[in-house]
Amino acid sequence: GVVVAQVALTLMLLSAGGLVTRSFARLLAVDPGFTAEGVLTFRVAMDPRLFPKREDGFAFQDRVETALRALTGVKSVGATAALPLSVSAPQNSIWGWQELVTIPSAPGNTGDAQRDSVVVQVIAARTGYAESMGMRIVAGRAFEPARAGTVQEAVIDEQLARRFFPTGPPIGAAIPFRGKSLTIVGVVKQPRLANLHEDGRPQLFIRAEDWVSYMPVWAIKSDRDPQALIAEVRRAIRQLDPRIPVSSVQTMDEIVTDALRQPRISAVLIGGFALGALLLVAMGLFGMISGSVVRRHGELAVRVALGASHQRTLRLVLGEGALLVFIGMVIAIPGVYAAGGLVRGLLIGVSPWDPWTLTAVAAGLLLVTMAACYVPARRVLRIDPAPLLRQD
Repeated sequence: GVVVAQVALTLMLLSAGGLVTRSFARLLAVDPGFTAEGVLTFRVAMDPRLFPKREDGFAFQDRVETALRALTGVKSVGATAALPLSVSAPQNSIWGWQELVTIPSAPGNTGDAQRDSVVVQVIAARTGYAESMGMRIVAGRAFEPARAGTVQEAVIDEQLARRFFPTGPPIGAAIPFRGKSLTIVGVVKQPRLANLHEDGRPQLFIRAEDWVSYMPVWAIKSDRDPQALIAEVRRAIRQLDPRIPVSSVQTMDEIVTDALRQPRISAVLIGGFALGALLLVAMGLFGMISGSVVRRHGELAVRVALGASHQRTLRLVLGEGALLVFIGMVIAIPGVYAAGGLVRGLLIGVSPWDPWTLTAVAAGLLLVTMAACYVPARRVLRIDPAPLLRQD
C-alpha cells in the first residue's frame, strides 16, 4: 500500500514538474523582439529645472549621445521612454503612454469609427535606439536623424501593422497624432514590455527628437563586456554635468534574467520535489522486491526445479512490482488532472493536460520503477535449486 501511494503521488508531482519545465523551456525559446547581448542600460535623470527650455534638453541629450558614442567599443547609442520588460524591472518603469489612434488611409479599416480606433502604447525613442536594442526590422527602416523640414517619423509594431495593413506593408502611410501627421517609415517585431510570453498593446514608436526633450533611459550596444563600460559611462555624464545622476545601471541580460526568475524558481522547486519523490519510490520498490526475493527464495527454487526457466521466474518477480506500479498510476489519474489545474497559472504555451508531456512523464516513471525492480530481481537468475532440495 505504501509503494502504491508513493507511485501515485510521484506521478502527480512528475506531471506537474514536467508541465512547468516544458513551459519554462518554451519561455526560453520566445523571441522577445530585441537582442539582449552586449546592451547596457541606465537612467539619466534630467531635472526639468536644470533645463527650463526644450532646446536645452535636446542639446544636452545630443551631448550625451556624442560622449557615449566616443567610448571605446560602443557601436550604437539610443534612448527611450519605455525599456523592454520595464514592468518586470520596476526601476525601469514605463514612461510611455497609451493613446487612441486611427489610420484613415489604412486598407484594414471597416468603416466603423469605433472599431477603426485602436489604443496603442506610445513610446518615444531617439534615433539609434532600434539599433542599440537589436530590434527586428520587419519592413522599412528605423528612425533617421531629424533635420529641419523633414517629416515626423513613426515606427509601428507587427501587431498594429497586421490590424490596419493586412494586405501589404504600411510604409508611407500617415497617422494623425496630436494635431500633426506622422509618417510610418518602418515596422518592427514587438519588443515585449511587460513579460516575455505574451504581446501587450500595439506599439507606436515616435521619434523623440520631434516630441520629447527628456529621455529617461539610455541603451548602449557594445562589442565589449557591458559591465566594463559602467565606470566610463558615469565619468562621461559627470564631465558633461556633475548635477545629473546616473542610476539603475543594468545590462539587458540582467533584465531578461530578472524577468525569468519567477518561472525558473517554480520549475526548479516543482522539478526538485518530483525528482525527490521519484527517488523515494525507486528505493521503495527496490527494497520491496529485494525482500520478496529473499522471502520467496525456497518457493522460487522449487519452481526452477520443477522446470520453470530463470527468465520466467524473473518475469514473475518483475510482474509483482509492475502490478503495484500500474495500480498506483491508475489511482493517480484524478490527481494528475487536479495537479494540472493547480499549475495552470504557471504554464506558458502548454496545456495543463498536455498529452505529450504526460505520456513522457508516465513512460519515464515506468522505466525508472521497472529498473528499480529489475536490479534486485536479477538474484533469481543465480538460484540453484539443488542445494536447497538436498537440504530439505
